[in-house]
Amino acid sequence: MIKHLFVVLLCSLPPLCVAQNPKADSATRAQTHLIDHVVITGARQKTDVRLLPMTVSVVPREKLEQNFEQSVLPALSRQVPGLFVTQRGIAGYGVASGAAGNLSMRGIGGAPTTGMLVLIDGHPQYMGLMGHPLADAYQNMMAERVEVVRGPASVLYGSNAMGGVINIVTRRKEHDGVDTHLRSGYGSYNTFQAEATNTVRKGGFSSVVSGSYNRTDGHRKDMGYDQYGGYAKLGYRFSPHWKLWGDVNLTHFNAENPGSLSSPLVGNIAHITRGMTSVAVENDYGKSSGTLGFFYNWGHHKINDGHAPGASPKDFYFASRDKMLGVS
Repeated sequence: MIKHLFVVLLCSLPPLCVAQNPKADSATRAQTHLIDHVVITGARQKTDVRLLPMTVSVVPREKLEQNFEQSVLPALSRQVPGLFVTQRGIAGYGVASGAAGNLSMRGIGGAPTTGMLVLIDGHPQYMGLMGHPLADAYQNMMAERVEVVRGPASVLYGSNAMGGVINIVTRRKEHDGVDTHLRSGYGSYNTFQAEATNTVRKGGFSSVVSGSYNRTDGHRKDMGYDQYGGYAKLGYRFSPHWKLWGDVNLTHFNAENPGSLSSPLVGNIAHITRGMTSVAVENDYGKSSGTLGFFYNWGHHKINDGHAPGASPKDFYFASRDKMLGVS
């Protein structure tokens, strides 16, 4: 009795009993399924973000542009749970005493070394002498998306990644054509921001060229900041499975620190230049893929520690240079 009743109920469902209706078969319909981002941070190969053994947040370019900031960090602090970034004023983070831009993830990090490793296309980025990243060197104009590992990743990336990893994936032109974007803004405290980007793709050739300029007088006396930088990336796909690309990024900024209200400073100015370049050849055959890349980072830092109002200026300043190169 029970089996007979079950058969009757099944045959009462039209899609199962009316075989002559081709529309009932979902396999005959053209359907589009959206999948999550495929990332490489958190693993050494491209992996669906849902299959990684650690928590990864992906901030796409659309979210970065909505913040109207020159740096990627403000957008990350708003979009990534558990990530905290200290800020110093209207614009810019600065360096040395009075600076900001300290990164912490879930309470791990901060000064003097952050415990957060910053990568650009998988290549480590930090100031050689101090061993920590310089926040003002990571600009929106170069980023296609940012992948953030929210938790320890030292097994893959070493001791600097004890708190997590921020991987900036650089921009590339995906569709044929030429696009040019201009953006500028002006606001309080004589704050000005400007950015211009041109992208080209024709056949196997592609390019991205960007430039930016940002400045502000700051909300306090002796808190000026100005920055200018450029980014360029050229690529060529010489077969369906192989491509070659290279890029260069250069940023220079001047950041003035007024000191605390109780102990103000005069002439505390840092002049920082950071550069990065890389060249890589990639292949992708579906079931197998690989990349051979060379990267070179350099920096030049000149810092005047300043003096108290009315005191004599110091007759010396701190200066350093660093460089780092590697093959991956």
